[in-house]
Amino acid sequence: MSVFHSTMSRREYMKSLGLFGAGIGGASLVAPVFHDLDELMASESAQIKRAWWIRNTEHPTVDIDWNLMKRHHGFHSTQSGVILARYAGGPAEYQAILAAGDKGVTDGIKNNTPGLTLRDNALGTVARGLGFTAARTDKFADTRLVGVKTPDQFGVPKWQGTPEENFRMMRAAMVFFGASHIGASELDTDHKKLVGLYGDNIAESYWPFGSAPKWPPPTTVTQPIEFANQSTFSFDNATGLTKIPSNIPIFSISYTIPQSHELFRTTPSSALFAAANITRYRLRENMRISTQGFVRMLGYQMMYDEPYRGIPSIAGATLTGLVENSRHTIMGISPEHGNTVGLYEVLTDLPIAHTPAIDAGIWRFCQSCGICAKHCPPEAIEKKGESEPSWETRPSAITPKFGQIPGLGFDTEPEFFKAGRKTYWTDMISCQLFARGLPNRCQLCFGVCVFNNQYGAMIHDLVRQTVSVTSMFNGVFATAGETFGYGLKEDEAKEDWWDMVLPAYGYSTGFYSKHGGYNRERPA
Repeated sequence: MSVFHSTMSRREYMKSLGLFGAGIGGASLVAPVFHDLDELMASESAQIKRAWWIRNTEHPTVDIDWNLMKRHHGFHSTQSGVILARYAGGPAEYQAILAAGDKGVTDGIKNNTPGLTLRDNALGTVARGLGFTAARTDKFADTRLVGVKTPDQFGVPKWQGTPEENFRMMRAAMVFFGASHIGASELDTDHKKLVGLYGDNIAESYWPFGSAPKWPPPTTVTQPIEFANQSTFSFDNATGLTKIPSNIPIFSISYTIPQSHELFRTTPSSALFAAANITRYRLRENMRISTQGFVRMLGYQMMYDEPYRGIPSIAGATLTGLVENSRHTIMGISPEHGNTVGLYEVLTDLPIAHTPAIDAGIWRFCQSCGICAKHCPPEAIEKKGESEPSWETRPSAITPKFGQIPGLGFDTEPEFFKAGRKTYWTDMISCQLFARGLPNRCQLCFGVCVFNNQYGAMIHDLVRQTVSVTSMFNGVFATAGETFGYGLKEDEAKEDWWDMVLPAYGYSTGFYSKHGGYNRERPA
């Protein structure tokens, strides 16, 4: 195996990037200059600590044509059993694929397979915790929180703050409750197109073909979402209908819940990876109920990120600067946390300042890299050099065994792609049918991604700074990531995690901290 070496000094390296010669290195060219404390406190950097190389932009780095975009069916996705069964050959054939994955778990436990041992599966099974416990009947005013009263009940007016003050307030509160970072945006005409017409998946039990089809499923299953001429959020438990007020301004708050880099590197077919992947739901549960209670006590409303597939978390995170899009079209990559991060979005009538999209060089890097596609077992991701980002949609490489599912727009809308983004194409049918036949699924693309590596070492910071300003070295960095062992854990190496000494929750919480020295490493 060849190993990447460089005889270039750090000074020569920085000069080659055009980042040396003024001040003390590259940071001085882009870092803000303040003349007094008033300018410092008024600046954006006084509010959010992000690295200098993460630049704000007016638009996301992936091109978007809002004229091509329309509201979609939240259940019209490749996580819907009824969709996958159409391609697999029917409900029985799809169930056989799932059974193969379940058998793999049992076999792994019996054979003490690394990543699938009894203790690995114990961790993966309980990592969900109490996620998804919110009853739909109280998702706008969760009754599990004790002592939450509205300003009216206290006899005082509701909280009044500027959108900028409200953003700082919500970030402080949500980070305290457990989020890593937040972004925000008003739900304007374009952003509304990202909210699903329906919000939940449809299981293969509602199979529309055969002698006794169960189609269409009731609205209590599909969970429709409407924008209604009213001033409050509402949910009808009898019909499953959610109404979002359209005659008052509504704002979205996107937030991140990081996950363990090390455990993601044990994918695929690993209960350890499954533990990391599901952890975000456990960690968000307390965070979001506390946030809703906080907002309610201030005199405002907050809608949970439910129906779950009706609220576009990755899209919202991209628009508000938490992530950039990637080669894999369902993956959002954070400059701080890489792709091992849960992304969620809640809606509120609390006025909150917009946070811009970002350019950290991630989308450009993905165009030069292609490692996720190189390692994808079903070859569902476009490989490097095969094509360029495009607006087009395509059929899956797998031919469906049944015709179009009737009604509800299935006959006009592809179930595996959302139009309006100029990106690479991912065959999500091939991806999901392959993954669901594995014990604990796949997501190998997340594990091999070069942004899923350790943080804190100077070399990693230098690479990220370089990627943000030039694509000259992207190919070298992509290769070096594999050469130096930042990819997947193989065989017995998967079990190394049990002996590692890692931060709480398995990730660093100090990226944005600027008070009390929390973002500094303690001496050994």
